[in-house]
Amino acid sequence: MADETKQQGGGEETPNAAKPKPTREELEAEQQAAKEQLQAILDSSRPKHLGYGITSGVGNIVSGAVGAAGVIVLAPMMGTAVGAKEGGVVGGTLGLIGGAVVGAVGGVAVAVGGAVQGVTQIVRGAAATPAAIIEPSRGKWWNDAEGKWILTNLDDEEKALLNVPEEDDDILGNAKKWAKESTKPPGAITASKVASTAYYDALEVAPDAEPSKLKRQYYLLARKYHPDRVGKDDEESAEKFKDVAEAYQVLSDPELRHKYDLEGKEGLSPDKTDVADGPQQADPAMLFAFLFGSDKFGDYIGRLAMATSALVADSPDVTAKDARIVQKRRVARLAIKLAERLRVWTAEDY
Repeated sequence: MADETKQQGGGEETPNAAKPKPTREELEAEQQAAKEQLQAILDSSRPKHLGYGITSGVGNIVSGAVGAAGVIVLAPMMGTAVGAKEGGVVGGTLGLIGGAVVGAVGGVAVAVGGAVQGVTQIVRGAAATPAAIIEPSRGKWWNDAEGKWILTNLDDEEKALLNVPEEDDDILGNAKKWAKESTKPPGAITASKVASTAYYDALEVAPDAEPSKLKRQYYLLARKYHPDRVGKDDEESAEKFKDVAEAYQVLSDPELRHKYDLEGKEGLSPDKTDVADGPQQADPAMLFAFLFGSDKFGDYIGRLAMATSALVADSPDVTAKDARIVQKRRVARLAIKLAERLRVWTAEDY
């Protein structure tokens, strides 16, 4: 019997073999992640004051009522259809009765649930109103994500960032490493299934590259050859900048990529925007700025979330909590730089 669980000649277990049970640490990590997600939902739904509470509460009550009506209407219809299919007229009648009972019970449960949530939100909003009146006068601001009033002290924020990597590699480092190592270079696989590899070569990826890897390579190479970095007189970099923009414009579009893989550049319109004639090709600098912002304005807008996502190739290692921390750091850095620029105008001896 034991031999039946092995593949012939390979000695490996078949797909039916029992999977190893998760360790205690893995289970605890999953539970902690679930608690954090639940807490994040509760925090984000906390009303700022009574007005927010009423708006949210009424929305829950209305949603519960609409959901209840849907259950009451659909349950008998589904019961009738299933019953008639199984038992004809008698079965349909019994299905109608059973569906009506289930619909009534389910509808009441949905309506009551919505009403309870609605009333709870209104009560929470009323309880939060005194703080909404007092806290702004203390210099605090409302954080929607955390559902609480925050006091920001730029001096403290600056001290906290002293030992933090400028590129947030303490959070993004592993994801960046994974993205780099999992991106196959040109020639890593056979290219016999595509008519041309020119665009893939321009982005320095293999023809089977996933969309997230294409986006990452475009972000890295476009930044490398961007006129704002290399200067407008560097003609070689300017050509490479145009090449990677054109390549990404085609390969990021599933239809154009499919056409290109089958027929090469000959299968595309002259402007590389369609399989037939279309509008003029997008300006490379505008395309990059539209997707990721411009490094020229880095001190004013920082690295946008879209750019961070491209940098790590949408790595699953970067959680929602990690993203919020990175965003908080970005805002703090921008605020500190803004304060430095304004200091000359706010100094006492001005």
